[in-house]
This record gives sequence, C-alpha cells and structure tokens, in this order.
Amino acid sequence: MLFLLSKVEQMGAQQFVEIYEQRGYTSTYIRNALSRLKKEGYIASPARSWYQVTAEGLAYIKAINSKPARYQEHWDHTWDVVMLEVPESERKKRDLFRTALLQLGYGPLYNSVYISPWNYRDEVTVNIQKLELEGKVSILQGSFLEGSITPQKAQSIWQLDNIEALYREKALWLEQEFIPLMDEALQAGEPLQLFLLYLQMGEELSGMFMADPYLPDELLPDHWPGKAILGEMNAYAGKAAKAIPADSFYAQFIR
Repeated sequence: MLFLLSKVEQMGAQQFVEIYEQRGYTSTYIRNALSRLKKEGYIASPARSWYQVTAEGLAYIKAINSKPARYQEHWDHTWDVVMLEVPESERKKRDLFRTALLQLGYGPLYNSVYISPWNYRDEVTVNIQKLELEGKVSILQGSFLEGSITPQKAQSIWQLDNIEALYREKALWLEQEFIPLMDEALQAGEPLQLFLLYLQMGEELSGMFMADPYLPDELLPDHWPGKAILGEMNAYAGKAAKAIPADSFYAQFIR
C-alpha cells in the first residue's frame, strides 16, 4: 500500500479495497492497514478516506528498497555500532527501535549492542528522533580487531541459516507457484492479473529486503543463494510490469 501511494499523488480507501480484495484481503483488513500506516506517520489523510504518502513514508521505502544494492558495493571493513540504554519504563519504544534496526540490517552483537557493516546512520537517527530516544542511543563507527567477526560469527549474529532457508523457500515457490501463474497471465494478457502478480512479487521481495541484512561477500557463507534468487524474483517483477499496457489504469503504479 505504501509503495502504491509513493507512485501517485493520493488514493482513496475504496481504490485500495478494489485492488486488494482481488488478493484475498478483506475490506476491514485493508482499512485497518491504512489506519496503522497513518498512525505510524508513513501516510497522511488530506481528506476523509483519501491518503497520500509522507516524507517519512518515502524515506522508509528508500531505506528498505536500497538494501539489495549493498550486494554490489565494496565494503571498506568499517562497522557501524549502535548501543542503546533505554529503561524498562520505555520498553515499547525500545522494542520498536530494535525492530527498526533489524529491518535495516543490523545484527545483535551483545545485548543492546547492534552492528552493521553498512552505514545506516541517517536512518537510525530518524528513528531515534521519531521515538524520542535522544541521549539513550550511541552510534559509533570503527573497526574490530582482525578475526573478531568471522563468517562463522556473522552466521550466528544474523542467523544466516534461517535467511538461506527463506531464499530456498522462495525459489521453490517461484518455480512451483508463481511462474505457472505468470505464464497464464502473460498468455491471457489481462492487465489486472498481471498487476496482481506484480504486487504479490513486490510483497515477497519487500519481505526479503527486511529479512536479509545484505552482508558483504567476506561475511557470507560459500555458495550463498541470495543474490541469484533475488535477481530471478526481480526479473519476474520486471516481466510482469513490462507486460502491463501503458494505457492501463495500473500502469501508473509501475512506470
């Protein structure tokens, strides 16, 4: 929903309902999801039952969607370290902040100490301000002694076995479920079905974007499947988008 709003000036709740009911969601679920996004500050409502994305929402999309590009970047072997000291009385804020760190790709080195080989300090700072945690979080940058964070250590910190299993599941889903449906939709040339498949793939990709920390090659296990499977998923999303006619109502969301 946030992605769709980032492509247009605004959308009505009924438009969301008409699209997402085709994906099996109920009207109540869809409207509750919109209310939740509004409460979190990612969207605003300029008029009753109409919504538009906020600057915070655009920043969130950018932060999450930019993560896969890390697979192509050169790592300079420096680390970002985030340390938090949030009292139990602010447990809810602390949990929300930790969730945001994990979604960005930080991993728990110790209790209340999170590390990332990539620089997400701007995004972390936004979350500190949003949750009013100034003075309770420290951000450092530096290097660990050689051999401190080995691939084996990284596998434990980021639970890479679980992420690899997720990628294997996506590969199986792609082969057994998505590709046959895509072939049928391409043959039929029905814009709505192509758009629904595009949305479905977008949701699957977004889930992986948040789950995968996109570590440098130096920290990944041998024969890591993430890059290849992610590339194939992106290719099918592009294939669905390309097949939607330019004069279709749905084209505005993918161009």
